[in-house]
Amino acid sequence: MNIRLNKIIIENCKEFDLWTEILNQQRASIFTEEIQSEEEFTNVTYETSAVLGKIADLAIRYGNFKDDFDTSKMHLNLYGPSLIIKSIKTNGTYYLATDLEGIYLRTSFLHAENLKNMRDDFWSELFELKKFSGFEYEENSFFSIDVQRKYPELFQNYKDTMFLMFRKYFLSYTEKHNDIDIGFFKVQWKPEEDFGKMIEEICLAFKSMYKLDYKLWKITELRNKKSNH
Repeated sequence: MNIRLNKIIIENCKEFDLWTEILNQQRASIFTEEIQSEEEFTNVTYETSAVLGKIADLAIRYGNFKDDFDTSKMHLNLYGPSLIIKSIKTNGTYYLATDLEGIYLRTSFLHAENLKNMRDDFWSELFELKKFSGFEYEENSFFSIDVQRKYPELFQNYKDTMFLMFRKYFLSYTEKHNDIDIGFFKVQWKPEEDFGKMIEEICLAFKSMYKLDYKLWKITELRNKKSNH
């Protein structure tokens, strides 16, 4: 752990027991057979959202970004609240949420069309993100049956993140899709994991996700500035 992150963890570790208790209460409410009152449900939801907000604040503080973030909104998933972390500069959106598996951090990239402009540092950062044991790549849109039949060799049972990304990128160009959506990038943490280690990894994963999104956004930003001159 680097010095900056270690300081953040030490300064806030006294809160971890309470945060753990609140998150455990929320998780227990998913599996209980007892019917919660509306007031109980509301209290659990807002207490959980508040904890997620505090964790997000630590990740933002650690990142030391030249950016501002809106963390005032959340929405309810089937199994708990999802805090929305919105970058004011890039418009990138990140979700810190609870579900049946524990806690996850997830994002997608708005400027995926700029993958062709990415240098080695982008791919190195992506490999760093993939090193988290809870890393998952999720496709969130799929090609039609006609496209799959057209390129059958590309639609075998492939699971590699890089392959799936490039398949989506290149076929979106080939098939002239208006939007290039390369999917969700997610890191999941189990409830039984050490809480301090989880906070550390959330901080690191958020910074990594932001750096990837920023690099893609920056190409569009420079292109827009050039066209306005």
